[in-house]
Amino acid sequence: MKNHIKGAAVAAMLVLSLSACRKESDTVHNYSYMDALAWSKAGESYGEQFKILWEGLNTNYAIWDYEKEQGLDWDRVYDQYYSKFTELDTLAKKRVVTDEELHELYLEVLSPLHDGHLFVDIKNRMTGNFLPRISPSDNRIYKERKADFEEAYQFGLPNLSYYQGKLKEYKHADATGWTQKDSVVAALSAWAENIIKETSAKTLLTEEELSKERVAYNIQYELNKLKAMDENGNISASVSALNAIVSQYAYLNIPHVHTLDMNLIEKNLSMTYALFEGNVAYLQFNTFSITPFITEFPNAQDMDPYAAQLAAEVKNVWESWFQAIQDLHNAGQLGGVIIDVRGNNGGLLSDYAYVLGSLVPSGGLHMMNSRFKRGIGRYDYSPVMPQVMSTLEQPHVTVTERIAVLANAKSVSMAEMTSMGTRVLDNAKLIGTRTWGGICALTDNTSYSYNYSGHVGIEGQTPVYIYCPTMAAMDLDEKILEGTGVTPDIEVHMDIASWNNGWGPDTQLERALQYISSGK
Repeated sequence: MKNHIKGAAVAAMLVLSLSACRKESDTVHNYSYMDALAWSKAGESYGEQFKILWEGLNTNYAIWDYEKEQGLDWDRVYDQYYSKFTELDTLAKKRVVTDEELHELYLEVLSPLHDGHLFVDIKNRMTGNFLPRISPSDNRIYKERKADFEEAYQFGLPNLSYYQGKLKEYKHADATGWTQKDSVVAALSAWAENIIKETSAKTLLTEEELSKERVAYNIQYELNKLKAMDENGNISASVSALNAIVSQYAYLNIPHVHTLDMNLIEKNLSMTYALFEGNVAYLQFNTFSITPFITEFPNAQDMDPYAAQLAAEVKNVWESWFQAIQDLHNAGQLGGVIIDVRGNNGGLLSDYAYVLGSLVPSGGLHMMNSRFKRGIGRYDYSPVMPQVMSTLEQPHVTVTERIAVLANAKSVSMAEMTSMGTRVLDNAKLIGTRTWGGICALTDNTSYSYNYSGHVGIEGQTPVYIYCPTMAAMDLDEKILEGTGVTPDIEVHMDIASWNNGWGPDTQLERALQYISSGK
């Protein structure tokens, strides 16, 4: 009896010693911008930084049950890695902990996670640098689906150059802020380089030339800082800083240099409509940010005239596609519809109504299920509920002709939800290769850091920032497709060599046209 009691006591002590690594507390930390104490500790200790990462994911992540099915034990991750981060604190008393070794350790921690949206920004307290952004899905797709990823990467975005002679109508609009950003940076850089080249060739400089030379070096310095922001994923901060540079040196009147409208920077939309022979209405766009262009931007008073013009052009392209479908269907002449979301990185849920939702009846389309984070416990989730995607409410025809959705390994999020919609439509097929595998969602407001919004910390400010989806998306069989993606009905790979950046046939598009015409 005594031996049994003694054994039980030893077992109890062992359990206590194992659990002591993760201190339980009645205090709830949401690690928002108000948690000054937690962030202060994280800025002084690698161990405390890891705690925020671990606990932030523990209380916000949407698919822990799925991760458990895949063999991941999150408690064991804490027990295995917390000591490694405290060892870095000890090491930091002797030498600088490099960005490379810290990045490698966090990669080990995060690589097993399957959520396709999740990414983490970590700041090295010793160097002051943010590490390269850590996205578990990037690593997984490259390792497990290297051929699909490289094919999609080489393909980039669709290009209809090869088909120009076979199109009855064609319209394209580009309101991508990144294109404008690159041109402004290039103009500033070229001006600075020319000034430095000119002054370097002279022995004596006038006061005006010396002043211009100092300005040129300052511009180069500021542009290098922008490059570092871009590499670390701090795009919004980079654009704000660029606008500040443009304003500061506006008196120089450098050609092609102007401030960037944040509306376009944030939405970043380009769109193409084409009507193929046989009256097949084709729509391609790079991101799901259509709603503002249709409902807000063209009439926005706070946009600069150039940006407003670009926004109106995008709206016109969508309306041309939509109206062609209405007119041709009513005339009995519509051959079919192709929606091309290859390389599309996702975006607004509301856009569903203007894409696949504009081809089906009003009232919504139940094409998937979902659940949400509803408590601080690891498995505190809502019940699984029908996810009804919005469809267009304004009068429109229901397309009974064949519909093809084109997707590939770089089709993410809303592009995947559009792909999933083909599964519930008898007249639709998904064509291409398996999608990215990032269907779970969260609010896009990065400063909205409460009520399980999916943002832990503030991007570019706190020592840890986690972009963590809190809605688990599932198919109608309640199967989570995170890290897996949507499998096409008709699998077709791109012949990259023949395509030649748009000057040869697009084998996936060719297959979609074949399906539209034959049904096979």
